[in-house]
Amino acid sequence: MNNKVFIYCRKSQESEERQALSIPSQIEELHKVAVRQDLEVVKLYQESQSAKKPGRPIFNQMLIDMEKQGIKSVLVWNPDRLSRNSVDSGKIIYLMDQNIINEVVTPMQTIKNTPNDKFLFSILCSQAKLENDNRGLNAKRGMLTKAEMGWYPAPAPTGYINVTTETKGFKTIKIDPVKWPIIKRCFESILDGMKPFEVYEKASKEWKLTNNNGTITSKSGFYYIINNPFYCGEFEWPSKSGKWYQGKHEPVVSKSDFRIIQKMLGGKGAPVKHSSFYTFGGLMRCAECGHGFSGDHKEKYYPKSKKTGEYTYYRCTKKTKDQTCTQEPISEKILEDQIKGHLLSIRPPQGYLDWSKKWVAVLHNYKSDFHQDVRESLHNRKENVEKSLDRLLDIQIAGEITQEKYNEKKNKLEEELRDINNSIDSNDEGSNDWRAKVENALDFAESAYQRYCETKDPQLKRYFVTHLGANLRCNHRKVGIDLQNHFLEFAEEEKWGETHKDWCEPVEYTEIMAKCPDLRPQNPNWLALLDSNQKPFR
Repeated sequence: MNNKVFIYCRKSQESEERQALSIPSQIEELHKVAVRQDLEVVKLYQESQSAKKPGRPIFNQMLIDMEKQGIKSVLVWNPDRLSRNSVDSGKIIYLMDQNIINEVVTPMQTIKNTPNDKFLFSILCSQAKLENDNRGLNAKRGMLTKAEMGWYPAPAPTGYINVTTETKGFKTIKIDPVKWPIIKRCFESILDGMKPFEVYEKASKEWKLTNNNGTITSKSGFYYIINNPFYCGEFEWPSKSGKWYQGKHEPVVSKSDFRIIQKMLGGKGAPVKHSSFYTFGGLMRCAECGHGFSGDHKEKYYPKSKKTGEYTYYRCTKKTKDQTCTQEPISEKILEDQIKGHLLSIRPPQGYLDWSKKWVAVLHNYKSDFHQDVRESLHNRKENVEKSLDRLLDIQIAGEITQEKYNEKKNKLEEELRDINNSIDSNDEGSNDWRAKVENALDFAESAYQRYCETKDPQLKRYFVTHLGANLRCNHRKVGIDLQNHFLEFAEEEKWGETHKDWCEPVEYTEIMAKCPDLRPQNPNWLALLDSNQKPFR
């Protein structure tokens, strides 16, 4: 009997393996198992590395040594010490198929080179991978919840410290009593007119501003601080996701002062190019040559009144030398007046707005009951399929079915389960999203013109234009835009009678209005803008 064995011990340095035995403890316990089972330990392999990804050098060397030296058994504390990823798990099973590995010995069981044992080993390793995957999902879910609560789910930036709370694993953010006043002084100095590089010189040499690791803040680190919205109370999570949250930490500077500082900065403190302040810069293209329109600021002095007028124009960039363009510049005032006209054109009649919001609320309740019935039916089917998979596994373990037949039935059940899960997701999406989309579109159409006229914020004006439609273009001072389909419906209100003359009211709509007669629209064409598939508008 070949009783020679390799011992493999692994302990990840990552936080999720705090509960795993230390390497010395694993070695001690495994030597006891070797003595108890009369195994000859040929070599001990140990490494501190996560098994979530393939590529562990010591693990790979052990497999090479097993093949070279003819050692066919490996002794481990638990199968998840060998693998927590599908690549390494498959590698071990493949070596079993080649008779290079005959046994995986643990204190609790011995996994032999048999079909059932190899299947069991794959389940144990898959379970370890599932635990890792679930940890990742739970960690992301926990960080998202923390962000929604207003706490930055990462190490606090310079000037702040993480503070442990009574809730295990949950930390809040407080000001650093030493660094926070220095950072506040940096922002205030820039607001007072001091140049950023001068502030950095003082912060690094006189005020001794340090990073969280205790070293003097570098120049790039300083500019990162004064450009980081976290210091005015906001943060983005995850990074570059476009999702912003209002933090509960105490800000260093107000949002308005932070915006002022950003206007004073460009790159690393250089003045921002004036073109970046044009409200519609980069949004509009030339209908003749296809190039973009850029902004231009002009001043004109009037001798008689002794006053200077300021004007903003947008002109075609005409970037190619071999192409001529006859488009004239358009003033910002004319451009805005035409955009206001487009926004005004999509505002539906007040009667339609009042009726449609009532109708959407009633239709949502009607559809919610239907979606609930569908949801219950799908979950019952899902439960039955999962039970069938469990029974099939029991039959396989008991050896009552061939591996080929097991794989065939398992694949069919898993495919059915995937279809059910997709149906559940589609049903949930259909029941939750459509009402919000319709109501948001109605609110925008109702209030966009008034809000655009009242605001002076260029970013908000850009939002109205981009949300209205696409392909903003200018042709001889006439501004066109491809309205979104539902807004185009509103803009063509006078055509509703002709457009929807052949429209047939769905039976379910008739049933709803029979129960709620007050939902009958004043104009039959109104109902044609909502369809039975919960699409916002035709």
